[in-house]
Amino acid sequence: MLDANRSTYDVFQIIFNNGAYQIKGQNGKFWYISSNGTICSDGDMSEDFHFEFREYNRLVIKGKNEKYLRGDQAGTLKADAESVNTATLWEY
Repeated sequence: MLDANRSTYDVFQIIFNNGAYQIKGQNGKFWYISSNGTICSDGDMSEDFHFEFREYNRLVIKGKNEKYLRGDQAGTLKADAESVNTATLWEY
């Protein structure tokens, strides 16, 4: 499970393939969406995510479940947002 509310950061690799992105952590494992919508980072197989560039230096990420990734109040990264809002916008 990934934590979006930390004072330190993780470095990950983004792999572009056929219009989608796979996200690979420093441990060589891939991000995926668990059955409850939580983003996990220990996958052996890659999973597609779609990046939508919205405004200057901000994007949203949509999972294979067609929901947007957001950080909840506890810091857990989830793919459960139905629409774009401030919780789903990520700065790059």
